[in-house]
Amino acid sequence: MSNTHPAIATVALRQPLKLIQAPTVAPKQGEIRVRVEWAASSPLELHQADGGLLISSYPTILGENAAGTIVEVGPGVQRFSVGDKVFGFNYDYSTQQDRAYQVFITAPEYRFGKVYTL
Repeated sequence: MSNTHPAIATVALRQPLKLIQAPTVAPKQGEIRVRVEWAASSPLELHQADGGLLISSYPTILGENAAGTIVEVGPGVQRFSVGDKVFGFNYDYSTQQDRAYQVFITAPEYRFGKVYTL
């Protein structure tokens, strides 16, 4: 797997969003890596791109809500396995590895729920 992947980011206040390369982060203790297949947009992304809300530096990858397929699990993960379909809300503004607008996100397993099909 590559060390980077595409991500959508705000690169400056009130500027068009850009496609950047983000680091692909391996999961640590209690974390999972998800290949994002769906991401929701909310007014927060507008306020981040247009007003700089909760942005401490640029570029900043956007998005909090994502769904996809687990591609890797870290040590100690109990609830999920590779191949599981999951959805989650990621809100840790101290890191970008869990932002939804990118190909892969890595975040703690407790932020996700499993998608079951009937």
